[in-house]
Amino acid sequence: MDWLLAARMQANCLARPVNEAGPGGVADVVRRTGGLQAQTWRGAAYAVRARSTATTLADVATAQETDRSVIRGWFMRGTLQLVATEDAGPLLGLLGPKLIKDTERRYGELGLPDRIRAEAADVLENHLLVHGPSNRAELADVLVRAGLIPEPKGQAVYALIRHTGLLGRLCYGPGETWVAVRDWLGKPLVLEGDPEDLARRYLTAYGPATARDFATWSGLPAPVARRAVEAVATTSFEIETTDFHAVDDLPGCPDVRLLGEFDTYLLGYQNRRFDLPASIFPGGGMMRPAVVRAGRPVGSWTHATLEVELFEAAEVAGEVADINRFSGD
Repeated sequence: MDWLLAARMQANCLARPVNEAGPGGVADVVRRTGGLQAQTWRGAAYAVRARSTATTLADVATAQETDRSVIRGWFMRGTLQLVATEDAGPLLGLLGPKLIKDTERRYGELGLPDRIRAEAADVLENHLLVHGPSNRAELADVLVRAGLIPEPKGQAVYALIRHTGLLGRLCYGPGETWVAVRDWLGKPLVLEGDPEDLARRYLTAYGPATARDFATWSGLPAPVARRAVEAVATTSFEIETTDFHAVDDLPGCPDVRLLGEFDTYLLGYQNRRFDLPASIFPGGGMMRPAVVRAGRPVGSWTHATLEVELFEAAEVAGEVADINRFSGD
């Protein structure tokens, strides 16, 4: 057993430390991990299952759409994440300006200068405040009517929605719709964040890790990430000339776990210390459901059939049964 990978697996809550049912259990998982990858809602939901013992698929929807203790939007690295609602403002305050700056070239390619983006944020937020949850087609029509884009198709629509999200003014609502944050949460987000606080949360959920890992996960500039990690780490050590940092001493998790697509554990590092096979990472930005044992991938599986394909021996019957429990099957 690779002790580093097993320790990381435990840090990332894959020993399933959360035993609370309902939306409270969902929010606890999300807080402990610092946020879950949410390119697909299903992937985020199965990430909750892998880290808790009593939550259900319905609980994840309730936590986001009714309890609203978690929020889905663009956070670390500018990708879709499910984060604790109280963390949304600090994260966007810390990461949002750089993410917008990093997207400037793409905005230019799409013909979206500052003026258009600023007007679009006002138009989208005002529409959502009046009309409530709206889907992409509805928001595209709003932007066309406002004269901000020439047609309701193409990537400019999503780019303007995402930009408004990075400003903290909209987020995902029910299903694949968007809502105005100050209506959905009852107040605007306070966009103030602290790199050291984020570094501490990262090391708690992903350590032992490197400063470069933290920069890759968060999207912070490397010098900022390095200073923050070095300031909060309680222990540091070297492996093969690379400095690792941690805040906890973990014995490690030897368990087998079935992870959903885009699981945050597999995306939390610049160097995972293992290669992902094509059955899990086929390329093109996709990451399929994986079977992990003691922190190392040992196979893949499919949602539709629960068929498991192993390239190393592992006992998965308990995990398959728990997925059926979680799904309500």
